[in-house]
Amino acid sequence: MKLMSKCRVALLVATALGMSACNDGKDGNDGLPGEPGAPWVPPVVTTSAVAKVMEWQYAEGVVNVEFSVENQDGVPVEDLDKVQLMSTIKNEAGLLADTVDVTWVAGDDNAPGTLTHAGEGIYNLSMPHEAATSESIGTGYIRPGNGENGMPRTKRVMFTKNDSYAQVSTTDDAKCVACHGEFEDATGNATWGWHQHHHAIDNDQEVIIVEACLVCHTQTEQKDGGWAENTMAMLGHGYKYDDDGVIQASGHASLSKSYSMDKYRCSTCHVDDVVFTASLNGCATCHADLQDADKDLTVNHSNFTDLDCATCHNSFQHEHENGANRDEALNRYNFEIISVVRSEDKATIEVTTKATDSEGKVVDINALTDASPNGWATVMRNGEAMLPGRDEGHVARAKTAPIAGENGEVTYIITHALPYVEGEVLAGGVDGRISYTHRWGYPANAPISVSNIKDVRRTSSDGMKCLTCHTEGLDGHGSARGGFDLGGDACSQCHSAYNWAPGKTQDDGTIGDYAMAWGPLVHNMHFGAYKQDRGLNDMPTTDKNMPVDCQACHTGMIDLEDVAPAVVLNGMDESSVYGITAISANCATCHTGDAAKNHMIQQGGDFNVAITPEADMHTGESGDFAVFDPAPITESCSVCHSPARLAEAHNY
Repeated sequence: MKLMSKCRVALLVATALGMSACNDGKDGNDGLPGEPGAPWVPPVVTTSAVAKVMEWQYAEGVVNVEFSVENQDGVPVEDLDKVQLMSTIKNEAGLLADTVDVTWVAGDDNAPGTLTHAGEGIYNLSMPHEAATSESIGTGYIRPGNGENGMPRTKRVMFTKNDSYAQVSTTDDAKCVACHGEFEDATGNATWGWHQHHHAIDNDQEVIIVEACLVCHTQTEQKDGGWAENTMAMLGHGYKYDDDGVIQASGHASLSKSYSMDKYRCSTCHVDDVVFTASLNGCATCHADLQDADKDLTVNHSNFTDLDCATCHNSFQHEHENGANRDEALNRYNFEIISVVRSEDKATIEVTTKATDSEGKVVDINALTDASPNGWATVMRNGEAMLPGRDEGHVARAKTAPIAGENGEVTYIITHALPYVEGEVLAGGVDGRISYTHRWGYPANAPISVSNIKDVRRTSSDGMKCLTCHTEGLDGHGSARGGFDLGGDACSQCHSAYNWAPGKTQDDGTIGDYAMAWGPLVHNMHFGAYKQDRGLNDMPTTDKNMPVDCQACHTGMIDLEDVAPAVVLNGMDESSVYGITAISANCATCHTGDAAKNHMIQQGGDFNVAITPEADMHTGESGDFAVFDPAPITESCSVCHSPARLAEAHNY
């Protein structure tokens, strides 16, 4: 077949169609005159919308709200056909109680209220609220959208703060976020959230939490005229109705049972100067027998109402001491680390410190009768405390009273430390207890905790953040180690990658994968297999279908390149000690599947590093025992798992 050019083919086609006459070099004739067509305007598509409350007020039997709505491109929405309003006003006792939940729908003759379009995306909504007057004080929100016009619902948009707005004065949203994490992305699966996704926003798109919750969870129970079955006070204090209508301890009530938390430390949730609104249901969440006629109370409350409370309780008069006695003990002495160095002959470690009282005066540490400070020290390897010291799995501690020096300084002599190595890094400090009388009358202890651990241990977390939830620091296990000057960082003096102690077994008699190293232990306790196996409460920041909020503990970027290659020790006895590489030890606490572990192994991770003890035995207080000092192993996880990708996956 003979090939023809594309141009020749086109010419033949044109000739066949009778169009060759147009190829005479002349323009064709103009068409007939006509009206120009109207310009095409693309339809407005709304995939998301933003609403803002411009003005609002209560009037006789109604609440009026002026608001605007724009789509994702800032274009006014002119065809709004549905809007929800919730409003709660204070009753005669000054408590938020009377609530309405009303929705206006275009074309529904039975829909309450009216909606008037003023143009440019501005609307005036008038909704019935029977108990409202022009003097009413309350709060509420609007939520436009999700009608027939295809516009999705906006976030709940709170009423703006004006003279009619019921301002919350007992707590602030930051208190909630501190434990529960950020609310922006919470879903209905938020484990501790009790529909944590029901937060609202203000006109600046900032999240509103407590005041949004109060719209439904008012200050009065449903049976007494409130909206929800459980009041905000009930949820806050840790009680709510079960399916049988019986009030049960729940949620925040576990603060008294969970590790080192104190539900009576009011400042965990409340602002310092609480403006107290006395209500029977609020007080009864803790004082369950308040209205028991048979209870021998100083004042019989059995026939009281909320209106009676203000007669006596016109301020925050109830003796909630907020940990005052413990706080006094914590602030009674201030210990300062002067130095942590080897002795001149290198045989021991010397920890030099001094203490001042609450007025800044130097105190004689050796003369203290209400406190029991003691010095400790250890050698650091790869940013982790090298254990054992005084005994297997522990740091070395001073066995004798400190030696007095000048200017109130004293020096603790640490005799059970590991032998000196050229270029070593030392960690040391002082811990112990300060005695005080608990608010309920029995003897108690507050911790002493000061060291140079933050200066010598590599970390991507802030131990002080632990005190957000663990309000009593380390009261209980490790109570002599404290945690109030250092937070969770104090734990790392013992919870080291190199901590191996076969006596520290689990309930099933095995060490398992629950390494005593601080990173794997914290991840396990809060999120991982350890938590699940023991049925521990979920971290407040967790959401069943979402990443965890790593910012609750971590600070800044988490860069796996910065993880020290300190092999985490595990094992049952001296003949079966093995190690897990550092990154894998942490990741595997949550990513427990075989596929995940195989992936870690491909990147240099190892779950069964062969570990043998050093040739020399270490002499501790209880005798001689082997020392395990594994060689570091580097994993290549950071090649793919950059800080940005980690952030995307883990939401910190």
